Amino acid sequence: MEIRQITEQNPWWEDKGRINDDEKVKESVARAHKIENIFVEENELVIGPRQVGKTTFIKLYIKNLIEKGIDPKRTLYFSCEVLKNFNDILEIVRFSDTLVTGKKYLFFDEVTFVNEWQRAIKFVLDSPLARDKVIHVTGSSSIELKKETFPGRQIKTVHFLPLSFKDFCMVFGSKNLKKELSGSIEALNVEEVNKKAKEMLFYFTEIDRLFNSYITCGGFPRSMYEHMENGKILDETYDIYWKWLIADIAKIERSERITTSTLLGVLKNYGTRFSLNSIAKEMEIGSHVTIREYLEILENLFVLRNMFPIDLKKGTEAFARMRKAYFIDPFLFHVFKRELTRTEIKEEEIPHLIEGIAAEHLVRKFEKVCYYYQKKEVDFYINGTGIEVKWQKRVKKSDFSAVELKNKILLSKEDFEFFENEKMLIVPTSVFLLL
Repeated sequence: MEIRQITEQNPWWEDKGRINDDEKVKESVARAHKIENIFVEENELVIGPRQVGKTTFIKLYIKNLIEKGIDPKRTLYFSCEVLKNFNDILEIVRFSDTLVTGKKYLFFDEVTFVNEWQRAIKFVLDSPLARDKVIHVTGSSSIELKKETFPGRQIKTVHFLPLSFKDFCMVFGSKNLKKELSGSIEALNVEEVNKKAKEMLFYFTEIDRLFNSYITCGGFPRSMYEHMENGKILDETYDIYWKWLIADIAKIERSERITTSTLLGVLKNYGTRFSLNSIAKEMEIGSHVTIREYLEILENLFVLRNMFPIDLKKGTEAFARMRKAYFIDPFLFHVFKRELTRTEIKEEEIPHLIEGIAAEHLVRKFEKVCYYYQKKEVDFYINGTGIEVKWQKRVKKSDFSAVELKNKILLSKEDFEFFENEKMLIVPTSVFLLL
């Protein structure tokens, strides 16, 4: 490997102030509203969709190290698009040991591009090469990358996802609102949710305004900053996110046509139960097995979540029954809607979009989330608690299906009411997401 390929990517070795000339750093520092990052000095595999800010995170990490007094020559950044195979990674690691002695920080960005990159990282972690090194590896959401867990090795896998609504408010909310956002509820107990929600109602006007923005731009940095700071999301931004998906589909040698047909099927059935056969028939795809494969691929690419009904007898997901699917961020709904139907979102589709936001929030918090279906349906079921989204002008307790659950939470547009005897709470969706 040519030394120049490494030195050109680390200009701060010559002059530590040049980290501030990096385009990602300059753009981040110049923002009036900043995303707060937490930098951990331990080996990490950071994975997530493209355009979510992983490279910016790494460059800010390097800036943070330099500002703490770490010798810039102890940091090494390398964007892996130019590498051919895993041996190139090993060569860079060995080269770092010839530069300086003592602790070093190595950053390998977008290892997805490198053939058999996992072999290199495993070899380093299992050998003396790992001594005195903190290694950060990032990559886009290829299936191989998401499945890689490095069992028994000293490296932690971190999912780097679009901002949740709470994180969004931590960026764009007022100082007083941010103070109220510390901490969160740990269990879906209606008494606790009611108590915490009442404290947030003082800020409902601001919360509601921010939530309406989040519905439009989601938590991807590019779309949210364009919307919040410039008032408009550029057409090219929608194109960028669509091309990201198609590029990843091509990389794993899958069909763009079947991908688009599957996404169209999800859009047409958004927030409702569907069978694999119905999507296959509607979208003229040969087999329900193909639909299942592509839905799983899209989940592994951090595009959507598949959700299944709860089997109450077994206490597990009933994978053989009809499923639902939700995108991991509301902006993706807008991207696919524009690209695949050439139309904007309709008013009647917004309640389903809100349901998807709530679904992603709950999955990130509780991991295993199902929907409830025993003749009557409830949107989400978690450990005996049912959660129903009713994005409408007036919400009443009769809007919750007559089913036996230990806690019932109705997520409204703006209504708030607590029925202690029935263990039921009606709470604005936006407020609930901040708890």
